[in-house]
Amino acid sequence: MSSTNTVAQQRTRILANHFLLDEARSWSSQAISTLSPNACLSYAPAEHGETMAAFVTKEMRELLDWHNIEYRDWLFGVIKQEKLFNPLERGGRVMVAPDYNQSKEHQREMTRRRVRWLAERRVFEGFLTGKGPEWELKRLAMEEVAVAYDHSLAVKAGVQLLLWGNTVKALGTKRHHDKWLKATEDYKIMGCFAMTELGHGSNVRGLETVATYDARKAEFVINTPCETAQKYWIGGAANDATHAVVFTQLHMNGQNHGVHAFIVQIRDANGNVLPNIRIADCGHKIGLNGVDNGRIWFDNVRVPRENMLNSVADVTADGQYLSDIKDPDRRSAAFMSPLTSGRVTAAATAIYSAKISLAIAIRYALTRRAFSITPNEPERLLLDYPSHQRRLLPLLAKTYAMNFAGNYLKMIYVNRTPQSIKNLHVVSSALKIAFTWHNMRTLQECREACGGQGMKTENRIGQMKGDFDPQSTYEGDNSYMTQQVSKSLLAEYAATKKRNKPFNGLGLEHLNGPSPVLPSHLTSTILRSSHFQVEAFRLRERDLLNRFAAEVEDYQAKGETKEGAFLQAYQLAQDLARAFADRMILDTFIEVEARVPASSLKEVLGLVRSMYAVVCMEEDASFLRYGYLSPQNDAAVRKEVAKLCSELRPHALALVSSFGIPDAFLSPISYDWIQANSWSSAKL
Repeated sequence: MSSTNTVAQQRTRILANHFLLDEARSWSSQAISTLSPNACLSYAPAEHGETMAAFVTKEMRELLDWHNIEYRDWLFGVIKQEKLFNPLERGGRVMVAPDYNQSKEHQREMTRRRVRWLAERRVFEGFLTGKGPEWELKRLAMEEVAVAYDHSLAVKAGVQLLLWGNTVKALGTKRHHDKWLKATEDYKIMGCFAMTELGHGSNVRGLETVATYDARKAEFVINTPCETAQKYWIGGAANDATHAVVFTQLHMNGQNHGVHAFIVQIRDANGNVLPNIRIADCGHKIGLNGVDNGRIWFDNVRVPRENMLNSVADVTADGQYLSDIKDPDRRSAAFMSPLTSGRVTAAATAIYSAKISLAIAIRYALTRRAFSITPNEPERLLLDYPSHQRRLLPLLAKTYAMNFAGNYLKMIYVNRTPQSIKNLHVVSSALKIAFTWHNMRTLQECREACGGQGMKTENRIGQMKGDFDPQSTYEGDNSYMTQQVSKSLLAEYAATKKRNKPFNGLGLEHLNGPSPVLPSHLTSTILRSSHFQVEAFRLRERDLLNRFAAEVEDYQAKGETKEGAFLQAYQLAQDLARAFADRMILDTFIEVEARVPASSLKEVLGLVRSMYAVVCMEEDASFLRYGYLSPQNDAAVRKEVAKLCSELRPHALALVSSFGIPDAFLSPISYDWIQANSWSSAKL
């Protein structure tokens, strides 16, 4: 056989395997007729002995994206067609992605121009000035689409609209809204969020920047008293921001009233840094170099009294401190409310990143071949190897499960009330932890699964690893937040026990009933039962909460302070936070599945849900450590993961196609990677 015909057959397999049947037939009808059944996926034409997808990807996408689908598709199209977003032909397809070979300065300039371009076309209109939850959902949809293009674009827009704009909206009042919100949407002013300091990140209450009030001039004086008080990692500060929301300790009449927020102008309209303010660049980073992170020092900077964001507390012209919230802890928590919005966004965009990497890696595994099992047999597709299925398909199932839980998080966020803020903080923290850690693990596995091709920035996965790594630490360090989540659960547990009333909230109602008893022998049927899965997750959560409470109490009995006891019990705190998140994710998956009528779609959802549940049981040592599973049942769980991998394999392409991410936003190896690496492409 000629080498030309061999290449033709290879390209035909690639095209046929991705629903491009018309293009495949026109490429080489002779080559298509010679393909063996193993050469095409189950989505190839029925005349080749295979079946089409078992479910409709459009219906699955509606479950996944949930909201603003038409808007997402419109925005995808806008980005794909605009030269500013660098559309290039690779492998016979238009692909859009930033040029990461450029300098940090060039990447920043292009990100700035892209955000401004979107603002000028009113993409951000209503995100801050609109009324109702639909505007917040639309803003989240925009962030997810922006992430599909470039995380720097999403972060830059997020700093403007969410960290700066939404903080002004949440902590300010009408005088601030009228002056700043519309101008923020229109990008007429550029804002940043100055909370983190060199010496304090997660511990916001420990911030060292100080604001004092000068009643003679009705001004606040903001000062950076030491090097550890410099504002650090402030997105937008290094080059672009004209204004900042600055979080400081408020000192008045010899008393510290805690952390408060102020609007401070840091540059004039020409981009010049204002007097008594110093700004330095944070420098080159492992990712997100399109975002200009900076450091800020304030040398007795004066701001008008009206620039205090005063929805929580205010200062009168003659210097009286006023707040309806008398408890300093509750008042401090109110000032932290913008972080909840950031955690919701971080969680949503982390799942979108995982989707992109899985779509690339799985599509590549459905066309890339390696090794023959027997002589003269065609080389096998990567995804036909059980080991390759095992590395990708459990992550795919987890991404589905977390996507559904992310939709639940969005719903409770946009419908929040003052009474629900505490629960929203716990849920958003737990899911942000789970989603961002899952994303980083997924990116690493997908990079390795793509071999050497995964190292190329044009194939996106390696670049995204650096871009998304900060999510594990910003909006709250994940390790620290596991303890926050568990402390909140313990507080709810103790308060409920003290009141001698049933649990009500955070999904802890299952604690009102008897403790679940798991079967002594697990079969495949039992392991795939949603009832068993829920009982297993609830048993783990209940037991870990009891253990955590007992361990904290034991440390206190030995003389530890309450806070010290929490710190000593950190291992159980981490286990409990994970159990809480896993159970909540499973609950939301089952709720989504219950709404789907009997169909092939529902059957596939059942497989994905079972994969999520059993792989969580396999991966969390708590199930074996505390005896929820015997060693024999733990082995049964592991075998079930392998079985589910083989059953999900025929649906892999349809599952990633259901993400609804356009071809242009994936990578060259997602499609015709031979053409993308051909000599003709090399000369472009």
